[in-house]
Amino acid sequence: MSATNQRDHATNLAKSNPKKALDAARKVNDPWFRAQALSWVARYTEGDPLAIASEAAKSAGACEDDYKRSAVRAWEIAALAERGFAFDARKRLSEAVRLARGVMPMASRSEALILLIQAALKISREDGLKVNEVLATSCSAEEHWRCKRALRDGAKMVGGDLAPRQFFW
Repeated sequence: MSATNQRDHATNLAKSNPKKALDAARKVNDPWFRAQALSWVARYTEGDPLAIASEAAKSAGACEDDYKRSAVRAWEIAALAERGFAFDARKRLSEAVRLARGVMPMASRSEALILLIQAALKISREDGLKVNEVLATSCSAEEHWRCKRALRDGAKMVGGDLAPRQFFW
C-alpha cells in the first residue's frame, strides 16, 4: 500500500475509530504522510491530542528537507487550534515558521508559508497576519509564479477576502 493510501486509510478511520486510526497512522511509511495522518488523528482523538500532535511533529522532523519539515507542520498546528490548544499551536507555529524562513528555493519557501498562514488563521487572524508578514518580507513576487500567487493569496486570506484553502483532504 502506498504512503498516500496508508494516510487516507488512517484519516478515514479518525472520526469513527480514533484508536484504530492512531494504529494505522503510526504505520504510514513516509514521514510526510505519517505526520498528516497523525495530525488528523489528533483532531479527533478521545485521548491526548497534544501527545499525538507531538508524534506528528516528530514525523515532520524526519522528513528529507526543510520544506517538508516546516510545511507539514501546518496539519498538526491546525488540529491543535481546532481542539482549543491555541497556546501549543502558536508555539509550534513559531517553530515551523522559523524553519520555513530558510527554505530554498524561494518558491518552496512561499509554499510552506502559505500552508502555515492557513494553519495560523485557525489560531487567530493576528497569527495569520504575523506569518503573512514573514511571507511578504522573505519572498519576492518576481522570483517565481508560486511566490507571486502565495503573496496574493496570503494577503487576501488575512484580509478576509479569500477563504483559506482546505489543505486537509
